[in-house]
Amino acid sequence: MPKHRLSLPPSNWPDDIRARFDAAFAKASKYQRPRLEQGLGRWLRAAAQDDLPPDLITPSLVERRLGDLRPEMQGAARQALQAVFPEDNVFGREARVEVESKRAALQREIARNWHRLPEPWQTAARPKLFFCAEGLNDGLLVEAWTVDTLQSRLQSAWAFFDFCRENSLPEDVTRRTVPLRLDARQRAFRRGEVAISTVRGEMQSLKLMGLALFPDRDWGWMDPVLKLLKKQAAWQPSRNDGRIVDLAELRAAALTCADVALRQHEAAAAHKPRIRANKLARTGLALSLLVNSPIRRESLATLDLKENFDPGLTTLYLSPEETKDKKRDQRLLTRDLRRQLQDYVAHHRSVVAPAQETALFVGSRGKPVARGYLSQSLGDQCEKLFGKRVTPQVIRNIIAGFIVSQAPEQAALASEVLNHTTPATTETYRANASQVQAGHKLREANDRGRVTSGAQDTPRAKRKVRTRRPVRARRQGRAG
Repeated sequence: MPKHRLSLPPSNWPDDIRARFDAAFAKASKYQRPRLEQGLGRWLRAAAQDDLPPDLITPSLVERRLGDLRPEMQGAARQALQAVFPEDNVFGREARVEVESKRAALQREIARNWHRLPEPWQTAARPKLFFCAEGLNDGLLVEAWTVDTLQSRLQSAWAFFDFCRENSLPEDVTRRTVPLRLDARQRAFRRGEVAISTVRGEMQSLKLMGLALFPDRDWGWMDPVLKLLKKQAAWQPSRNDGRIVDLAELRAAALTCADVALRQHEAAAAHKPRIRANKLARTGLALSLLVNSPIRRESLATLDLKENFDPGLTTLYLSPEETKDKKRDQRLLTRDLRRQLQDYVAHHRSVVAPAQETALFVGSRGKPVARGYLSQSLGDQCEKLFGKRVTPQVIRNIIAGFIVSQAPEQAALASEVLNHTTPATTETYRANASQVQAGHKLREANDRGRVTSGAQDTPRAKRKVRTRRPVRARRQGRAG
């Protein structure tokens, strides 16, 4: 009985395809070549069964013929097809990938962690955390707070009540449970696990959540605690201070990532190296966008080619919903940034993005990249380059510091560039500008004082250095 074959053997391949395959994989190892032959043979066999030419390659045909194979066999087949038919988009996909919205993700997270709230808090929170399917009749907290704010405050409450249960304490926010929680967080701070500002944010979120659910209760007793934590956080140096990198270095690093990724993409013959090149190019582009047009991390991760860019990729648009001041924002892209963006879209993104996908940053599986993963990739890359972990928020601080140091009298410009929503942030930068300006004046006064007193022109007297012979030589000299 003849053996059933799932793959067309190389002896039955058309001569031109076999010649191109042999030329492309002449240096393939004895372990790699059989897998590549099997992958291409599966494609040729499926093409013969469909009565279609083997060079007809579309995303739908690739998904139908190779979608059920093991991942390693899919990769081998795609790699062989790309080498034999380099003009075709073997790694492209056709269907747009639907990504879960932040609202739906928060709704699932609340349902998953609902049991972590005590019974009285569940009763009070249930009507205020209602999610309307049409978004027209949401609960009070869902309507009043943003998704990020609501998530942060719920997570603080869940963690607090977990602490109460673990330590057999009453599951409520009282004058007894809060100090014990603060003692535990202080021990974590001494171990270097948490910052004082983080603890203050947790207590602030806990108070605001309690005030929203139980407005008749007195919550003013927490104000002295929050005031003390705010004072201690102000004295504690920010963790970002030790990670500051020069703005010019960040800009150069972004362009370097783009150049290296493009060379890797052009030299890659397999899918995995192109995926790695895509990740490097994506990280470099994100860094370049933050440096040249410092938008927020949320807006960066959700950039869309159709919604946020013009057809020539020369201008960046942010809708009122994407800015904190609720105003439309328009920013021209620099020449280097335009070239970097065009290279990413034409070469790297096309390897993984489905044909109908419009999100700018797309991962290896064709899905838009999550904001947390994009920020993590950027931090990892900066840590490799500078030995310091630079996050999107740190980059915004670097840009604000650069503006303040270069033009202290125009500190308000930092808030315009960074799209802040309250004048309080502007006043913070203005205070920093005054400190920088005062530092410059003090330095100039010191320089003038040294010139006036002649201290700058008087050379420092050179101290005569006495040379000493080794101990053994001195002893020999005395003995002689």
